[in-house]
Amino acid sequence: MNSDFIIGLDLGQAQDFTAVTIFERFFRERPAIYHLRHAERFKLGTSYPDQVAKVGKMLASEQLKNGRATLVVDGTGAGRPVVDMFRDARLPADLS
Repeated sequence: MNSDFIIGLDLGQAQDFTAVTIFERFFRERPAIYHLRHAERFKLGTSYPDQVAKVGKMLASEQLKNGRATLVVDGTGAGRPVVDMFRDARLPADLS
Protein backbone atom coordinates (compact mmCIF):
# COMPACT_ATOMS: atom_id res chain seq x y z
CA MET A 1 0.00 0.00 0.00
CA ASN A 2 1.30 3.45 -0.92
CA SER A 3 1.77 5.60 2.19
CA ASP A 4 3.93 8.20 3.88
CA PHE A 5 4.08 9.79 7.34
CA ILE A 6 3.36 13.26 8.67
CA ILE A 7 4.90 14.28 11.99
CA GLY A 8 3.18 17.23 13.65
CA LEU A 9 5.08 19.12 16.35
CA ASP A 10 3.47 21.74 18.58
CA LEU A 11 6.23 23.36 20.61
CA GLY A 12 6.09 24.16 24.30
CA GLN A 13 8.66 24.17 27.08
CA ALA A 14 8.20 25.77 30.48
CA GLN A 15 4.44 26.26 30.82
CA ASP A 16 3.04 24.39 27.82
CA PHE A 17 3.69 20.82 26.81
CA THR A 18 5.31 20.00 23.49
CA ALA A 19 3.09 17.56 21.63
CA VAL A 20 4.15 15.33 18.76
CA THR A 21 1.92 13.18 16.59
CA ILE A 22 2.73 10.80 13.77
CA PHE A 23 0.09 10.04 11.17
CA GLU A 24 0.41 7.53 8.38
CA ARG A 25 -1.27 8.74 5.20
CA PHE A 26 -2.57 6.15 2.73
CA PHE A 27 -3.02 7.20 -0.89
CA ARG A 28 -4.87 4.13 -2.10
CA GLU A 29 -8.20 5.67 -1.16
CA ARG A 30 -9.58 8.98 -2.33
CA PRO A 31 -9.59 11.08 -0.26
CA ALA A 32 -6.48 9.87 1.55
CA ILE A 33 -6.94 7.98 4.81
CA TYR A 34 -4.95 8.99 7.91
CA HIS A 35 -4.08 6.65 10.79
CA LEU A 36 -2.69 8.01 14.05
CA ARG A 37 0.42 5.94 14.78
CA HIS A 38 1.93 7.84 17.71
CA ALA A 39 0.95 10.67 20.08
CA GLU A 40 3.15 11.98 22.87
CA ARG A 41 3.70 15.04 24.94
CA PHE A 42 7.12 15.79 26.35
CA LYS A 43 7.70 16.55 30.02
CA LEU A 44 7.39 20.21 30.97
CA GLY A 45 10.78 21.88 30.88
CA THR A 46 12.25 19.59 28.20
CA SER A 47 14.91 21.72 26.51
CA TYR A 48 14.59 22.52 22.82
CA PRO A 49 17.88 20.71 22.01
CA ASP A 50 16.48 17.60 23.74
CA GLN A 51 13.25 17.95 21.79
CA VAL A 52 15.19 18.19 18.52
CA ALA A 53 17.19 15.09 19.47
CA LYS A 54 14.07 13.11 20.35
CA VAL A 55 12.27 13.99 17.14
CA GLY A 56 15.49 13.26 15.25
CA LYS A 57 15.46 9.73 16.67
CA MET A 58 11.88 9.33 15.52
CA LEU A 59 12.80 10.48 12.01
CA ALA A 60 15.72 8.02 11.97
CA SER A 61 13.47 5.06 12.78
CA GLU A 62 13.23 2.30 10.20
CA GLN A 63 9.66 3.16 9.23
CA LEU A 64 10.18 6.90 8.85
CA LYS A 65 13.54 7.13 7.13
CA ASN A 66 14.16 7.19 3.38
CA GLY A 67 12.15 10.37 2.82
CA ARG A 68 8.83 8.83 3.82
CA ALA A 69 8.18 11.42 6.55
CA THR A 70 7.40 15.12 6.57
CA LEU A 71 7.96 17.09 9.77
CA VAL A 72 5.60 20.03 10.26
CA VAL A 73 6.37 22.40 13.15
CA ASP A 74 3.98 24.98 14.61
CA GLY A 75 5.69 28.28 13.82
CA THR A 76 3.92 30.44 16.39
CA GLY A 77 5.67 31.63 19.53
CA ALA A 78 9.17 30.18 19.81
CA GLY A 79 8.66 28.03 16.70
CA ARG A 80 10.93 29.84 14.24
CA PRO A 81 14.21 29.57 16.22
CA VAL A 82 13.48 25.93 17.05
CA VAL A 83 12.82 25.16 13.38
CA ASP A 84 16.26 26.63 12.73
CA MET A 85 17.63 24.13 15.27
CA PHE A 86 15.99 21.28 13.35
CA ARG A 87 17.52 22.55 10.12
CA ASP A 88 20.93 22.92 11.78
CA ALA A 89 20.60 19.27 12.84
CA ARG A 90 19.88 18.45 9.17
CA LEU A 91 16.36 17.31 9.99
CA PRO A 92 13.74 18.32 7.41
CA ALA A 93 11.24 20.69 9.01
CA ASP A 94 8.41 22.61 7.40
CA LEU A 95 7.17 25.66 9.27
CA SER A 96 3.43 26.11 9.56
